[in-house]
Amino acid sequence: MNLAFLQDFGPIGILVLGAAACSWLDLGQARGDWGRRAPSRWVALAALLLAFLASIGFWHSSFGPNPPDVEHGSFLIDRFALFFYAVGLAAAGAVVLCGADAEVEVAPHTGVYHALLLMATAGVLFTASAADLISLAVGLALTSLPLAIAQGLSKTNLTALRTATRSLTLGGALLLAFIGGEAIVAGLSGTTSLSSIARQSLPVDPLMGLAALLLVVGALGQLGVFPFGGWRALELERTPLAAGTARTVLPALAAMAALLRLLPGALGAMPQDWTVTVSVVAALTLVVAPILALRERRLLRAVQLLVVAQVALCLLDLLDVSKPATASLLYLLLSLVPIAAATLGLWGALRGAGEEDTKVALRGLWARTPWLAGMLALLVAAAAGLPPLAGFFVRIFSVEAALRAGFGWLALVALVSGVVGVLVAYRWVMVIFDARVDGPEIVLPGRVALVGVVLCGVSFLGFVVAMGPLLGIATRAALPPLFGP
Repeated sequence: MNLAFLQDFGPIGILVLGAAACSWLDLGQARGDWGRRAPSRWVALAALLLAFLASIGFWHSSFGPNPPDVEHGSFLIDRFALFFYAVGLAAAGAVVLCGADAEVEVAPHTGVYHALLLMATAGVLFTASAADLISLAVGLALTSLPLAIAQGLSKTNLTALRTATRSLTLGGALLLAFIGGEAIVAGLSGTTSLSSIARQSLPVDPLMGLAALLLVVGALGQLGVFPFGGWRALELERTPLAAGTARTVLPALAAMAALLRLLPGALGAMPQDWTVTVSVVAALTLVVAPILALRERRLLRAVQLLVVAQVALCLLDLLDVSKPATASLLYLLLSLVPIAAATLGLWGALRGAGEEDTKVALRGLWARTPWLAGMLALLVAAAAGLPPLAGFFVRIFSVEAALRAGFGWLALVALVSGVVGVLVAYRWVMVIFDARVDGPEIVLPGRVALVGVVLCGVSFLGFVVAMGPLLGIATRAALPPLFGP
């Protein structure tokens, strides 16, 4: 037995064992055993913490002056992978904390939900460590499909079951599209190894543009890039909120890890083959998502669409095959995690209290529950990328990346998209702080979810204060073999 392999992939193994323990607790609870005295939530948090501690040993050596890259055939543990190890585990922990109030929607199968969440987190780590096309596809499947299944755990909700079935079907189709793009790349290069593809000089071929389209849509389609934005917003509302939020956060990390390994990584020496396709998808998403958010009458959907527009900024950074652009992209992913997790915590409390997120229900919230109103206003501002929050600076970085890549028209689209996002935020902030309406006080999140929401709120501001160090870490994570030979 290769003990080095077990040590290097210990975090993934811990998550798998944690998933097995959560499933066993769920079975014990169904039998009426001691499963009720050992909530799967704490087992999941313990597994995530242990996995994080198991990965710390790599950080001192891998972020030193001469970082060793640990290779195991189709897997590679480098600075890039370790960045996603830390972010993926932290994101899953934030979802578990903030989703404490929303777990009632998947009862009595909370253990199964946490098991599926841990398996999806293992998929993020698996994808970030992939060194060939096959491993990338397996990692994406391991991330997205368990969470699509988790959306159907609310067995008494027929709408949720139908939506989960539709989500699983569409998710499988998008995964097949991604695999189709990989097949074209493998056919043109004659290999599935990312490092071997990076060492080749492939001719400009229309098939590469098709491959890029399939890769981008297949990877990011489940997150809401054009034309899937409206569908994702409805899905988040009609299925269990905790599962829907996890399906937004974790697949986003896995998808961006896969695209970075593929486009600026393996194909970084030939950007003319795929940048035009990526720019078109980015432009359409930047235009459509904020417009749909402006028309929304429910705040949850509006925030989801604003987050989709922020995800589209990642595509602008992909166009500029450079370390600064990739550092901006990684920093953007960091800033999106607390937005999604805080959304889960706040709406879990609202749903639990039987409250709606419409304009009528939220009007004058400041006079009733100032703390909740302030958090919602901060959440909307962060999702729209208003200054001085992290999203504002990320938009500037993304516009600079588009200009360096020669896509001035796309930089203009990103700026106009930001203006529309500001209008969306202004509309909802005015609703929340309307002093002419008064009503009953809304219940705050529970203690566990409240801790998660407060931590996310602190992160909104902390990411700006610590922008320099975080960008420094992200820049050091953008190392070969990410950028060709």
